[in-house]
Amino acid sequence: MKALFIVNERSGRRRRFRIEDVIRAASPFDARVLACARKEDVDAMIDDAERDGVEVVFAVGGDGTVHETAKRLIGRKPALGILPIGSGNGFARHIGLPLEPARALAACGGGHVESIDTARVNDHPFLGVMGIGFDALIAERFAPSHVRGLGTYVKEGIRAFREFTAEEYEVTVNGETIRRRAFVIAIANSGQYGNNARIAPLASLQDGVLDVVIVDEASLGRAMLLLPRLFAGTIHRARGVTTLRTSELTIRRRGPGPAHLDGEPVTLPAELHVRVVPRSLKLLVPDCAKAL
Repeated sequence: MKALFIVNERSGRRRRFRIEDVIRAASPFDARVLACARKEDVDAMIDDAERDGVEVVFAVGGDGTVHETAKRLIGRKPALGILPIGSGNGFARHIGLPLEPARALAACGGGHVESIDTARVNDHPFLGVMGIGFDALIAERFAPSHVRGLGTYVKEGIRAFREFTAEEYEVTVNGETIRRRAFVIAIANSGQYGNNARIAPLASLQDGVLDVVIVDEASLGRAMLLLPRLFAGTIHRARGVTTLRTSELTIRRRGPGPAHLDGEPVTLPAELHVRVVPRSLKLLVPDCAKAL
């Protein structure tokens, strides 16, 4: 299998080892490795790869790198591969990929490719989870941080809580409209943010629907009580948390504001139209993968 590895030069754990050396030593594929300093350069890399008959394009980095690579591969011939060297690696964890690079490569050595769903909010594609509310504020705070990892998320979360105000939302799902003052609204194609923080434990990449998770307005104490359930995979059963399943929905808020797509901060309009795009991306998965 012919493979291109696009290495994010800024990704979290890369400084601990030369990932290029690991790829060349452990890859079971016919591998070419390219370093990438700017996400704008990914388009040309993928165009060239497709022309050259590359069968899988690896995103070498964290969830941001996976997001930028995946959205450019939707509907195209090459499959997405993932070599996780980021801080959270939520999507890699969802598909059961080992987090040690050499083991991750070995796990996919059989070249098993599945077609999976992606999603779009207005004109913006995403792969795993998008969100508005408190998690969007955290993504905005986390993005410029030079120190990655779960500790930074927690630290920024506590600081951000002091200035966060829950907003009123109108959510139309399956023909019904509900109004909520929400702490978080997450729309999940895959199950987690990263670091095993599972916002939608029952989400599937192949079921043709999205899991909409609404967390009601919460005090700091209440939010802290939800944290253990987030990591235990039981938040969908917590008081004040509603999960809906749908192929499309509309969210209205009072004006444009922050959001995140796969953890990447963006600003989106007041009205958000979100829909699943079934079986729109080819994904290289571990040989032993079962339910995605």
